[in-house]
Amino acid sequence: PMKIIIIYCLFALSSLTHVVSAQARFYNVIFSGKNVGSLKVFGNDSKDANTESYKIESKFKLLFYSGTYITESNFEDGKLRAASSAHHVNGNLKGKTLTTSGVKPVYEVKFMGEEAPKVDTKQLHFDINNTVTGLYYKEPIDIKEVYSERYAKMCSVKKLSQNSYGVELPDGKQGVYIYSKGQCSEVQTDLGGFKLRIVLQEDK
Repeated sequence: PMKIIIIYCLFALSSLTHVVSAQARFYNVIFSGKNVGSLKVFGNDSKDANTESYKIESKFKLLFYSGTYITESNFEDGKLRAASSAHHVNGNLKGKTLTTSGVKPVYEVKFMGEEAPKVDTKQLHFDINNTVTGLYYKEPIDIKEVYSERYAKMCSVKKLSQNSYGVELPDGKQGVYIYSKGQCSEVQTDLGGFKLRIVLQEDK
């Protein structure tokens, strides 16, 4: 009977862990010590063990510069199936990138908005297993590179210190991701020339 109770408790605990990981998390966007926005990490509540869905949504206001960022990536059997990134500034679409899987291992990428390059479509001839958005969901312990949904390029990941990782972005800047007990607790990034800290709200 005791063995059965222990097994039941372990099962209940694992179920609870899954529920907690599926819940949304909230972050403050901080600039020069002031809260200038918020970021939401949506829960991965997929009922299919073979699929994963990552999504973050950020809103911020800096002086006369206000905007939103939304990125999302969907995986099936560990491979990226679709990704999107949209950036609005003062109500205008600054940039949008859509990545969709085609005939393996080709991805079709389309760029839109004011920042779209002259050649607004391209193909990628390699598999994608991890994305920048996914860094909010899991610590990149054994991950060497991630796909930027915004830039449609691979970015190298380098361990900086214990539970701290640097991501080299295509624009030459580096994002720093810090983890506590496997959960992303802070991100240090540069947005439009502004150095921001994205800090987990502990009370949520």
